[in-house]
Amino acid sequence: MGKHILRNFFSLFLLVLLLASCGQVGTIMPEAIDEEVDICEACTMMVQDNQFSTQIVTPSGQISKFDDIGCMTMYINDNLPVGQPYVRDFYSREWVQVEDAAFVFTDEVETPMNYGFLAFSSHTNAEKFLAESSGEKMLWNQVKEKIKERSSHNENEHTHN
Repeated sequence: MGKHILRNFFSLFLLVLLLASCGQVGTIMPEAIDEEVDICEACTMMVQDNQFSTQIVTPSGQISKFDDIGCMTMYINDNLPVGQPYVRDFYSREWVQVEDAAFVFTDEVETPMNYGFLAFSSHTNAEKFLAESSGEKMLWNQVKEKIKERSSHNENEHTHN
């Protein structure tokens, strides 16, 4: 009888362990930036390992890297890729899913391609930045819309010249 209880306990333990790990299976996170080889998918500039670099991670594990939030946003607006976009917190450089990030549009910080978007892991961090600098706090959908407007404006300038 004791062996039967021990076997059931062990089986239950394995089941709990398996279920606990299910939430982590298939989660593909951003990978480290290699400044020697990583090139921005949008502008073909080298990607620096800094607070401006971004990535899109697909369910199959393919990773597209970008040197600026604006480059990734333009790429998303133009290509509608399937995957999870990640940005880096301006202060900690930790990876953050775009839906969880707060953004600031500012001209006080020079970003690699001069789009002027900074990402923060929390609204508190964005507000901390804005307490010391000027800018406009935004959510991800507002960033995408601002990039669409900028792209349309640039296209209109080229067609009218």
